[in-house]
Amino acid sequence: MTEPAYDLPWEPQPKGEAWDRARQSIENGEVVALTADGKRIAEIVPMGLVDELEETVEILSDNEAVQALLDARRSVEEGDVVRGVDAVRSLLDQRK
Repeated sequence: MTEPAYDLPWEPQPKGEAWDRARQSIENGEVVALTADGKRIAEIVPMGLVDELEETVEILSDNEAVQALLDARRSVEEGDVVRGVDAVRSLLDQRK
């Protein structure tokens, strides 16, 4: 996982500059570590990051999807691709 942008000491009632800095980091898409007694106890992640990670895990858990991605990458490396609307239309017309 990404290294946190900032370590935030745990406070029972959050306030002050540290929390403002943490909020700004999170709003900038960075992960913030929450620490207590010098140990990391949690990480605060920006909105959407957990959804992105869950989607990645879902895709990587699907063998067919992973194979399709590998095949697509190989095709690109071999130059077996078409670019542009006209090229795609032409390819589709050939398949009819």
